[in-house]
Amino acid sequence: MNARACKQGHPQLASASLGLALLSLSSSAFAVDPMAAGSMPSEIPMTEPADGAAPSHFGHTHFPVIAPAASHFGHAHRPTTPLQNQPAAAAAPMVGMDMAATPNAAAPMTDMSMGDMPMGATVTGGMKMGAMSGGTAPPDARDPNAYAEGYEYTDMPGMEATDQIVYRVVRIDELEFLSGNTGEGFAWNAQASYGGPNDKLWLRTQGLKTADELDPTTSGEALWWRPYTAFWGTQLGLRQDFGAGAHTWLAAGVEGIAPYWFKVEATGYVGDDGRLSARLKAAYDLRFTNHLILVPSIEANAYSKAEDERGLGAGLGNIEVGLRLRYELHRKFAPYAGYVWERAFAGTADRSRDEGNPVNERRFVAGVRMWW
Repeated sequence: MNARACKQGHPQLASASLGLALLSLSSSAFAVDPMAAGSMPSEIPMTEPADGAAPSHFGHTHFPVIAPAASHFGHAHRPTTPLQNQPAAAAAPMVGMDMAATPNAAAPMTDMSMGDMPMGATVTGGMKMGAMSGGTAPPDARDPNAYAEGYEYTDMPGMEATDQIVYRVVRIDELEFLSGNTGEGFAWNAQASYGGPNDKLWLRTQGLKTADELDPTTSGEALWWRPYTAFWGTQLGLRQDFGAGAHTWLAAGVEGIAPYWFKVEATGYVGDDGRLSARLKAAYDLRFTNHLILVPSIEANAYSKAEDERGLGAGLGNIEVGLRLRYELHRKFAPYAGYVWERAFAGTADRSRDEGNPVNERRFVAGVRMWW
């Protein structure tokens, strides 16, 4: 059928023919686009972008992407920016740093003793240790106790350091009235000290006086005290006897606190005529309460030579044992009462018998103990 016939007699047929023709052309156009068919070929030719522009994809322009794009129907797009041609940052070497050239970089620090390092030695890595200080100070060294600008150390009362405090103590352990088988009288035992914790002047005296005579142990001592350990100190000085036949003695001994808190004094003497003597004293505070205290004590004296004027024989002279109960009205003041037993031995006992004196002495005592 020609176009004229269609135009003249069959207008509807002409319109149908025109629609079929258009549909045929449209099918042919979509057949060449693989996206319209729902699949893509395995290889899609791609061209490098010119002047940084993204390549066209079947008439569509892709925008530049940095990370890989999501898959499109199973096909992953590769990055199309210049970043894909840069090497990884981790692969770049650290400029100027050669770990292999570092000495002992991975070696552990073992058996390292600074004491074995000589003065001024050069250690690993080129570090030079300066000479350590020590030795004798130069003659023009500044006084370590002086301050700059002429200011010098002076103590402030109540603010002294422990090793700068001066201690002053006077202690009267026994000042008592006595009554016994040898008569009545009085006795004393006192001491005083002055000095710091390292050196002290130590004075002590003891004696007994009855109506008839002065006890041969009556004496006074001046000593230099110095600590030996935390609980013991040494004493060195002179002793002077009082009464008939008195001697001067060189004294040396120790005093302190023995285990279980026994107070101990042990002193040896060398007399001006070469004779020797020794004295041992010990006491213990047995506390019933903080105020009521029982004090047992013992004293022994020995001599190398007899002394007629003082009624002493060679050997162990006497042993005295006392028991005193005191009540501390104040820490520094306490009255007491007690009992003392004394026994003479060896040559001293023989002389007492010869003179008609008892070998054993018993006496009751009452007195005060105080200190300040």
